[in-house]
Amino acid sequence: MSLQSNLAEYAAELMVYFEKHKLIEISKRILVECALERPDNVPLWMGKNIKRIAASIYQDCLNQGKDGVIASLHLSANFLYRVVFFGRRGSGRKTQAIYLARRFNLVYLNAENLIHQYLRGDDKNPQEPLARELQRAFYYNNCKAKSTALAAIISKRLLDEDCLTQGWVLVNFPHTTADFRELLENFKIPPNKVVYLQCPEEICMSRLLDMPNCGLPSNNRKYFEQEMWFYKQNEIAIDEYLSKRHETIYVNGSGNSQAVKNEMFAKLEKTPYIMGCKQDTWDLMNK
Repeated sequence: MSLQSNLAEYAAELMVYFEKHKLIEISKRILVECALERPDNVPLWMGKNIKRIAASIYQDCLNQGKDGVIASLHLSANFLYRVVFFGRRGSGRKTQAIYLARRFNLVYLNAENLIHQYLRGDDKNPQEPLARELQRAFYYNNCKAKSTALAAIISKRLLDEDCLTQGWVLVNFPHTTADFRELLENFKIPPNKVVYLQCPEEICMSRLLDMPNCGLPSNNRKYFEQEMWFYKQNEIAIDEYLSKRHETIYVNGSGNSQAVKNEMFAKLEKTPYIMGCKQDTWDLMNK
């Protein structure tokens, strides 16, 4: 890895740390209030007020400000979205992810494309260990090994310079609660938003069956029904986990594409983010 790549990765990790703990927002508020009050003993004043200021900012975010707008916490001009789309196949994940990628010039990542790339062997690095790991997992049809290998591949891809400097959107991963925990809790560069497209199975199936076949063997009712069955096996546990995370945005995916897009953008842009588990935030504020 080049020095430039190392610096980009370090900067991205530092940005995630600042985002998670809202250091930029807290620092701005401290400077503004300190300038207004002009205390003689600045260190003493900061020591007495920093917890109040931090708690106020977190509380403002949790309450979504006044009428859903937090004027003092608008996203900075260089804010990079890192977004995961989740929902049933046919809920519009890829369509909405592409809309978002185009609007903010984000890197669009489809986990299925990464799987195909690594299964056939990356020409730039034919001896890539992750490729061998994924190939063995598919050869022995080991679902857990597949998820582990794919998570490692995605984690590595998110550290590439384009993702670090542009931000990204990811579809077709995660699939299980364990996948989500790995992504949100263990990745060096985790997402700062999870768009959960909620759409009834009958609507998703209707959309899938109306798609052109395009010669793909997987475009048939039996395959789609298997996909829906797998989704239902994990849906309750995933929903329970995501409901506890600040990153999750629930979007109604049953309408037309334009209506879904409008709701998604409104929910992404009108309020700033908080990362992490909701309970952890409350515990931090009440210490």
